[in-house]
Amino acid sequence: MLTLHLTNGDSAASALARSGLPGDIVSWRDLLHDGPVPPDDDLGAFHRVRAEFLASRGWSNIAAAVTDFEQRDARLEDVGAGDEVVLWFEPDLYDQLQLIQILARFERRAPSERPRLTIVPADCYLGPMLPEKFAPLYAARRAITSDDLVHGGVAWRAFTSTTPDDLLDVTNRLDREVTARTYTSDDRVRLPHLVAALRRQLEEYPDTDAGLSRSERQLCEALSPGTITLGKLFAAHQATESWVWLGDLSFAWYAERLSDCAHPIVVHTNGSRVIAPLRDTDGRAFWERAVQLTPFGQDVVRARADVVRANGIDRWIGGTHCTNAQYWRWDARTQRTELFPRP
Repeated sequence: MLTLHLTNGDSAASALARSGLPGDIVSWRDLLHDGPVPPDDDLGAFHRVRAEFLASRGWSNIAAAVTDFEQRDARLEDVGAGDEVVLWFEPDLYDQLQLIQILARFERRAPSERPRLTIVPADCYLGPMLPEKFAPLYAARRAITSDDLVHGGVAWRAFTSTTPDDLLDVTNRLDREVTARTYTSDDRVRLPHLVAALRRQLEEYPDTDAGLSRSERQLCEALSPGTITLGKLFAAHQATESWVWLGDLSFAWYAERLSDCAHPIVVHTNGSRVIAPLRDTDGRAFWERAVQLTPFGQDVVRARADVVRANGIDRWIGGTHCTNAQYWRWDARTQRTELFPRP
């Protein structure tokens, strides 16, 4: 029998490897909250879309990313009946999106061809854990049921849909069906963090107040009191999250997106625009530089101006492509999405 441990990325995989638990380890390593995420029924096409996005940001190159995805997915194909796949995923958005992608993959298999699927009850971050802390979590792992696979599959298809309507519907339905919000609160629950993560994903649509995603708003509000270095701004942004999910590469891109546009919201103190560093370059100078809100940015924070109306939009959120011709906003008051331009 093969035991395969799946986890979010290299940090958690390294920590898990030091635990001494038996089995092979594969890290999923895709930040699905950024860039286009189409349905993955055609894995070759899916790999290409994700690889092209990662290469466009300078976070990888197409060939390396495709190879990484193919090798990762081949390990999934190698496990079958009689094997066990252990899911090690944190409560945050980054991990929960990976989790539903994996559950959807196994949902598509015939029941007789599925391995035993279990999930560890992680109400915590895995990367910083001491090696000896992994064995108790492993011993407490819970069996994934057919209902869990359905929930994961439905959530994945909604996330990769061309509109956010299905994602909102699925989030609200799961909110009613899955009442526990932590593993420790109910020893029977397997997906307690999914609802909060899906709702957090919906908050990445531009808001109805000023066209800012929640991440962008947190960045701007942390800058509102005055000048701060990008490193300290990143830390302030992370402190506003219930579960930290945004990496430094994504944050730097978000800062660039708010700066390198027709009407900048954020600039360096000398007025120059923020440009995110490439992955393999020394980024220390980037994080040490101070930034500030522009006068337009101050108006945006106070909802006196609108980012999308001023700068337009061309952004993928899961499978949904928001453009000037058609995009959606998130209304935090009603907890609903709204289509723009309004019909």
